[in-house]
Amino acid sequence: MLLRRRATLRRPVEFVGVGVHGGKRVTMRVCPLHSDNGIMFNRVDVADRERIIRLSPECVTNPILRTCITNEAGVSIAVVEHLLAALRICKITDAIVEIEGDEVPIMDGSAVEFTNKFLNVGLRYRNSMVPALVIADEITVSSKSGRISVRPSKERKISVELSCERLGSLVDGRNCYSFKLDDDLNNIAESRTFGWLDDYCEIRKRGMARGASEDNTIVILSDGTVKNAGGLRHEKEIVMHKCLDLIGDLCVLECDIIGDITAINPSHALNNSFVMEIGKAFRSYSKMAARPSRQFLDRASLRGFAR
Repeated sequence: MLLRRRATLRRPVEFVGVGVHGGKRVTMRVCPLHSDNGIMFNRVDVADRERIIRLSPECVTNPILRTCITNEAGVSIAVVEHLLAALRICKITDAIVEIEGDEVPIMDGSAVEFTNKFLNVGLRYRNSMVPALVIADEITVSSKSGRISVRPSKERKISVELSCERLGSLVDGRNCYSFKLDDDLNNIAESRTFGWLDDYCEIRKRGMARGASEDNTIVILSDGTVKNAGGLRHEKEIVMHKCLDLIGDLCVLECDIIGDITAINPSHALNNSFVMEIGKAFRSYSKMAARPSRQFLDRASLRGFAR
């Protein structure tokens, strides 16, 4: 098992776009962080209370249709999942995200605009390593429609499967995708979020999707076809976007999971239940030796914590 070196950006990168739910213009800067503090968010438009939000499973609040993180002062930022996934795909472990608003800009509905700019700027690697939780016993969480489990493996592997009648022919024979987190994941990064036109009015009544459009969302019609000009970017774009969301939602752990993750019909709520369960295991073993022996890492009867 190889631990990853920590890395940050060489210089700040700015993004300007609209929030998919609030519909407001958002400016965001992702800046280098030359310390082992992970990914932090700074609500620069907040002046009357603590505005820094640090990642943890407990910081996720109301994960319905998006992932929202909140600090103890009640300051929140929503739709962080695509940005976090982009940072993980680009292997960026430390950065501070300065944002003017309560929502990460949706851009084109995928993570590709984030990843392109990050890769263009380049990374500065550090000598320290990313902590890793070595899975030795299966962990499973379930909901009415889905399940996520992780089993022992020497790899950082994820498999996602969708089973949804409403998706119909959009995923027939194309509803599964497996990958390793150390692979080139550009095809996942460019996979856009999706939603049904029939649901749009009801979601807007709940104060959401006010910035959604065909520019940032795959719009699925009642007959199972895609309304967007040009259709899907690739045949597995729907399931690959679920992979993107899962990558981003796992980032709140701020550690690697060495294991084989299988997700069936994942959602932001189910993803959060999973990271909460993983977080319990992480905390249970976080007081182990900082440099555990090879024998410790290889023991099948324990979950190991390494850093």
